[in-house]
Amino acid sequence: MLKSIKKIGILVLIAMVVFASCIDKNARKNNYPVPNVDFTLPVGYVYTIDTLLYMWHAEGRHTFTQDASVYGVVIGDETSGNIYKASFIKDGDAAIELYMKSTSGLRDGDSIRVYLKGATLSEYSGTPQIQDLDPNNITILANNIPVEPEELNTLDVNTNYICHLVKFNHVEFAAADRIHTFAPENAYGQYNLNQYDDNCVLQDSKIIVRTSNYASFANKQLPQGNGSITGILTYYDSGSAWQFTIRAYSEVQMNNAPCEEPVVPPTGSGTQADPYNIAAGIAYQGTDGQWIRGYIVGSANIASGNITNDSQISWGPEFTYNENMTNFILADNVNERDINKCVVVYLPSNAESGIRSINLKDHPENLYKVLKVKGDLKPYLGKSGMRNTNEYELTD
Repeated sequence: MLKSIKKIGILVLIAMVVFASCIDKNARKNNYPVPNVDFTLPVGYVYTIDTLLYMWHAEGRHTFTQDASVYGVVIGDETSGNIYKASFIKDGDAAIELYMKSTSGLRDGDSIRVYLKGATLSEYSGTPQIQDLDPNNITILANNIPVEPEELNTLDVNTNYICHLVKFNHVEFAAADRIHTFAPENAYGQYNLNQYDDNCVLQDSKIIVRTSNYASFANKQLPQGNGSITGILTYYDSGSAWQFTIRAYSEVQMNNAPCEEPVVPPTGSGTQADPYNIAAGIAYQGTDGQWIRGYIVGSANIASGNITNDSQISWGPEFTYNENMTNFILADNVNERDINKCVVVYLPSNAESGIRSINLKDHPENLYKVLKVKGDLKPYLGKSGMRNTNEYELTD
């Protein structure tokens, strides 16, 4: 009998050594410190995450002075660098953040036991945490336990989903933000996530995607399309803000056509060989003797004053006003109908090049052709404009 007990004990010891060796190899491979896999830690009183959240709501802060444990599966780890000295765990329908004294070797899908003695149940600006936690007090029990994200519309977000792994569909970043990377070099990146319905009607934009400049994907440009994004949802009550943390760049799947047309960045040097695009023509108002290039998309119906509404513009196909002889409206996008994304080009009657002769009233067939023109980038009719135009090139 004694031999059998010794034999079982030796086998358990071998299994523990092999298990610890596997953890050691995984941690070193990913440049993380090796966790102390200590199966001798007492279990004590076992809390559920749901019970801890009830205690947090009731007490606000609780330091564990007796042996106690909580079990859960890791749903957010430090692998990408977007989460630091922290992990998120889930048990049933409840989730909480683990905020640790140092980095850990935990990975998404690890089933763990957290020894709570010495740690504190508290919060960070509305997000519940187990704080002051020593990673050596975490025992990994199993790996690769699948946890599927909860698919939500951002309109359905409420406090029940704090610290949960969620997936938003039919979302995209604002067109003006898509020229940026996930995070600048020396700060967090913060961009609102726009929720659309199936008809591309904007529903909501309250979720802020917050990315650390230490994230492995920080220098990647924000996705240009519409689709889904998966990550951890938290709350920051100082700004009454819902925050979203991406676990991995592979979980950003925004490959469909966007609902909001992309913002065209300024390009070109303003020369005849390398003209400004219309975005640059807008950005560099106040400079003289520049070349710009864009599609002819319409003409203003006024020759003085300011354009204040769409009734003062002819987008075509008919151009019946005499004022349509005096100007072109140029855009980077042939389908553009926002005057604030256009340059209004004055066509002087005395220009040596005869540029007024190609006006839309006399030649409506020039609509949607490409015009390259030189002049002074100065406001015209109250909008971004070009005056003193003369030299030009008109192409199909």
